Amino acid sequence: MNVIYYCSGLGYINRGFETFTRELYETVNEVSELRVTLFQGRGDDVVEGGQVVWAPRRNSQLYDKFPFNVPRGRRYFMESLVFSLPIIKAAYQQDQPIIHFSESVPVRVLYKLRERLGGDFTLLFSNGGPMSPEHYMRFDYVQVLTPMQKRQALEAGFPEDRLFLVPYGLNCSCFEASKQSANLDLKDQFDLPKDRTIVLSVGAINTHHKRMDWLVREAARLDPSEYFFWMVGQKEGKETRDVKALAKEKLSDASYQFDTVSYDQMPAVYRAADLFALCSLHEGFGRVYIEAMAAERPVLAHPTPNTEWILGETNPGLVAMDKPGRLATQIEQMADDEALRGDLGTSNQRRAYEMFDWGQLKADYIEMYRAVAERER
Repeated sequence: MNVIYYCSGLGYINRGFETFTRELYETVNEVSELRVTLFQGRGDDVVEGGQVVWAPRRNSQLYDKFPFNVPRGRRYFMESLVFSLPIIKAAYQQDQPIIHFSESVPVRVLYKLRERLGGDFTLLFSNGGPMSPEHYMRFDYVQVLTPMQKRQALEAGFPEDRLFLVPYGLNCSCFEASKQSANLDLKDQFDLPKDRTIVLSVGAINTHHKRMDWLVREAARLDPSEYFFWMVGQKEGKETRDVKALAKEKLSDASYQFDTVSYDQMPAVYRAADLFALCSLHEGFGRVYIEAMAAERPVLAHPTPNTEWILGETNPGLVAMDKPGRLATQIEQMADDEALRGDLGTSNQRRAYEMFDWGQLKADYIEMYRAVAERER
């Protein structure tokens, strides 16, 4: 079976799409019944065996020199359109390839070409965005990541025999304590205080999705001599500047820190923290929750069908992120109860291994490809 993966940001951006594409490729690349091709963006982070594609980067400084503003979405579209060219070539050259994708611009081009010219490739969409069902009806098959996504797809009329419930995987062992230095040593590594509770949030430093501004406002309710807030993630232009300005206004200088780190440092980042919090009200999947769980950390998340499935419906880390003061109160309670933090960290880690480790999920991905190939034949 020929399988094609692509991700234009892989190589210079660290988000869920990039990490998932890399780890899935590395997990199944040596499976004898698969012939896997990976297309990635250009950058310092080149995956062994991947094919690097030149395309204008969405975050290129060249756009800043234009006399007019080029919206972020338009930059991403331009990058993706150029990036699609070698994918189109491979789709028509390989024998009945399964194109397993998360980002839809190249596949939209392929879909239009297949309508006009034909083609024996199969489009398998991984719904990590997530995208609502009305937008992916044209795809041949859909991988949904959570039970809620599957229910929404079925309610919208997407055929059940073209639907697969297979979550994102994670190399959980990379996040274990045994793989890292002691907690205090890691705090030295990242210039974190040792005399306060470290509350970590991982995600793009923005206001519209990850809601880092909400975290800052909740942090302002707490004693800066007892808590330190650490926000780690990609910068996003004006929204990042707005979050940093709010932190400067609301928080004391020694009570917070912003960082962007490489993905290979992320296990150490989670281990250096005491609590993990993400203020998003909606996540397509929420890989960072599972990374923190695998690192044996208590996780604070907004209750949704997805987070309740990931963390467990009775997890005390579920807290209303749309109610002012709730997060601050929960942080205080967990910081004061060492036994609760220990028990919750242990149960979180066990759940991460049981539900999301690549060792558990590898066979599910291979079986999904087998099912698709058999149905197409």
